Amino acid sequence: MSAINTIELDGYDLDVFARILRTEPTLQTHRDRLGRLLPHPEPLLQDLFGVLFKLNVMIEPPRHVAPSALVNRRLVESVLGHPGIKELRGRTQLNEGESRDALVLLAERVLKALTRRGRARPEALSEGMDAADDEAALAEREKLLEKLGEVEGLDEDTATAVKKDLEQEIRSLRSKLEKARQSQSRHADDLPLDMDNEIGASVEQMTADLSELDDNIRGLGLGAGNSGKQDARRRLELGDRLARSKKLRLLARLAGAFKEVAFEARRKTIPRAPQTVHAVGKGRDLGHLLPSELPGLDRRRRGVHLDFLRRFVEGELMQYELRAPASRGPMVVCVDGSGSMTGSKELWAKAVALTLMEIARREKRRCLALVFSDGPDLFEVELLDRGRGAGSRLAVRDAAVLAFAEHFPGGGTAFEPPLRRAVEAVSEGRYRGGDIIFITDGEAQVSAELEAEVRAAKKAHRFKVRGLVVDLDHHRTEELAKVADEIRPVSDLTGDALSDLFSAV
Repeated sequence: MSAINTIELDGYDLDVFARILRTEPTLQTHRDRLGRLLPHPEPLLQDLFGVLFKLNVMIEPPRHVAPSALVNRRLVESVLGHPGIKELRGRTQLNEGESRDALVLLAERVLKALTRRGRARPEALSEGMDAADDEAALAEREKLLEKLGEVEGLDEDTATAVKKDLEQEIRSLRSKLEKARQSQSRHADDLPLDMDNEIGASVEQMTADLSELDDNIRGLGLGAGNSGKQDARRRLELGDRLARSKKLRLLARLAGAFKEVAFEARRKTIPRAPQTVHAVGKGRDLGHLLPSELPGLDRRRRGVHLDFLRRFVEGELMQYELRAPASRGPMVVCVDGSGSMTGSKELWAKAVALTLMEIARREKRRCLALVFSDGPDLFEVELLDRGRGAGSRLAVRDAAVLAFAEHFPGGGTAFEPPLRRAVEAVSEGRYRGGDIIFITDGEAQVSAELEAEVRAAKKAHRFKVRGLVVDLDHHRTEELAKVADEIRPVSDLTGDALSDLFSAV
């Protein structure tokens, strides 16, 4: 029987694809839409997945492919024939997550290329559906003929007559399918060259799109600390959102650059705190294994060693969980959202805030963000979530980060509401013991009453207010100096002041 898959796929490939299809509603929608055009939509998606996922891609010769799947083969050839597929496969080979994301995009673009300007002629589609029906009928009759001798109760004359009818039907169906092969082969060849060019351009663009999406997601810190990868639909929706927002893309790039500065600064200045055993848990840290696990390292004990390797891969080895006393507390980051911060000042301030969030996440510190102006409502959002299990890393709250990144009230500036709220946060509750980072261009007043309140609270609760003045244009420092322990005006975005701030918090 001829194949309906045009790529050689093994059981593992098909299992991975089935898992992806089961969990990706967008891919299910693409399958259903392709099913209105082609007789084998799911095998086409399997083939495209194989092109992305498999280490060695082998395409079936046309004579081995069922007539009803020849158009599928032509579409797969369009993908494989473009030079850009090599770079795309560099991302996706043997990588289930990358292959999943790329498959959702590729299926959508193949569907668009196939249907644009009536490329798929109705008669060709109808013949393909008919050929699929005839292939199913042929397989059924061949099976009946094969099992005919096992049917009980048939006399010799009846069996001979049934056999003759089946053989006649099989010959007729094979003849029809041979004509269908010739017709479908012509229809596949008649698909226009501009369709290949469109699919090829999509393949090339996909690599750049996926790389840019990854960079933007990392820059904004989205998904960090969450178990498992974001589903493809969520990632692609996020990609669309970023594509429509120049502000978010610029912010992602700036935050990504700042994080490199921050991590380098902290590697140089933060000593490793002494750690003590906190509990016994499961993981794969070879330096923290319980003594009872050590025999698994001995390769001579094959069974024990193989079980050790399996549990290592699955993160199920028994190990000590170590904990160091926290040397630094939560962060409360206040960002000026007044009209004078419009443009590059806002981007710079929020990029610093997102970098501080990433520092807090890695060090298991809470991070509260405030955006203020002189309006009646103070925007407040917790950027991190406590993960499951004691001692687990904090996870970024994606929706909260995007809301923070996009919120900009404009208007005038008022320091008192955000300062009072920040002081309250670090004085009591879950942000107690933290520090305040206040990012502004300084265009506001600090009353004597507020100055006294902050001074008294700092004495009682031992926190610091670190002021960061965005001095890219008009700015002031004298008012913020009334409440801040230190002020860092930053003129050079790559200068020492930035490193100093990230190493100090």
